[in-house]
Amino acid sequence: MKLPIVYTAVFAMLLQQALSTMSGLTIPVLAPPIAAETGLSPSLVGLYTAFLYGGAMISSLAGGGFLLRFGALRVSQFCLVIVAIGLLINAPGLTALFVIGALITGLGGGPSTPASSQILARYAEPSKAPLIFSIKQTGVPVGGIIAGALLPFYVSLLGWRGAILCAALMALILALLLQPLRKEFDSDRQPQRSLKLTDIRATLIAVLRDKRIRDLAMGLFAFTGLQLAFASFFVSFLSLGLGWKLTDAGIAYSIAMAAGVIGRLIWGWVGTKFVSPLMLLAILGFAMGLSHMAIGLVTPGWQTVAVWGVAFLYGLTGIGYQGVLLAEIARVSPPGMAGVITGGAVFFAYVGMIMLPAAFGLILAVLDSYRLAFFILGGIPIVVSVMLIHSALQQSNRI
Repeated sequence: MKLPIVYTAVFAMLLQQALSTMSGLTIPVLAPPIAAETGLSPSLVGLYTAFLYGGAMISSLAGGGFLLRFGALRVSQFCLVIVAIGLLINAPGLTALFVIGALITGLGGGPSTPASSQILARYAEPSKAPLIFSIKQTGVPVGGIIAGALLPFYVSLLGWRGAILCAALMALILALLLQPLRKEFDSDRQPQRSLKLTDIRATLIAVLRDKRIRDLAMGLFAFTGLQLAFASFFVSFLSLGLGWKLTDAGIAYSIAMAAGVIGRLIWGWVGTKFVSPLMLLAILGFAMGLSHMAIGLVTPGWQTVAVWGVAFLYGLTGIGYQGVLLAEIARVSPPGMAGVITGGAVFFAYVGMIMLPAAFGLILAVLDSYRLAFFILGGIPIVVSVMLIHSALQQSNRI
């Protein structure tokens, strides 16, 4: 009986993750037509993204009590409704409303990963959890594909406001379609549990006092922050730094994203069959750090295929790690607390997503060197990998 439930859980949470990701990318993808009509600068996408991640950072940390009281499936539905509202707020095209819309969309998206972890941790066999979580995490690039493919199509038919409406409707429809699953997936909820501000402090303490969880949270900080720094600067490095055509730079970026999907599936399988998840994460941290540094070695004289190869290696490791890491966080969490602990750990991921791209930009502005920025930031996951190796050896010694 468990296998069909696991498959249902993975499929439902993959869709939830995909539409949550799509919602966060909607305004950045629609920025050109929005700018053309409203006169707003496309550079405001950076401000929009900052408020988006700020909202997500708050709700991922504060959402633990809601998960326990209302259930992870209901919270997933709430998230989809909130991101839909956040998207619709952008429709008038006013700067202030874009800021509010970003914050609300972020607040809705923040608990999506903790909610899915809470559900999957209940139904996935521990030995298969890395693969199960990795399959679910393909929802992130799937959401990017949906945003990149469908939204421009909607714009061509309905304009950018119509595209926003379609994206919001997709989120609302999925929220309704999840309802039949609630009885099963929210059977562990605690309706009598009160919601308290002290839950935020308790969640942070729970993450920081357990060395295993703390090290994994630092992994999220470093790996996710580096991933967003890559996403933010790789295309501009190729186009502005090396003189590539924007279309060619986009192809190289797409290769990295595709490699990330492949990596999530491969590393989920490897972490299930061959290597302990913690040691695998340490290896991936070294590999992503070195491949990030290798990007800084690229010069105008490199063959296109060689640049594709470096992009593929970074995507395979620097984007492909997420499912294994989230599964390991769920594994070491106290029983019934996977969603709460994941929310606290994901808080550090959002901190990294704000700090590391900003650090890359600062290095670029002060030193005027993409190479140094790729080198310096590439060292961060390597340092975290040393911590993870130490934790893995400690755990093996205890066994």
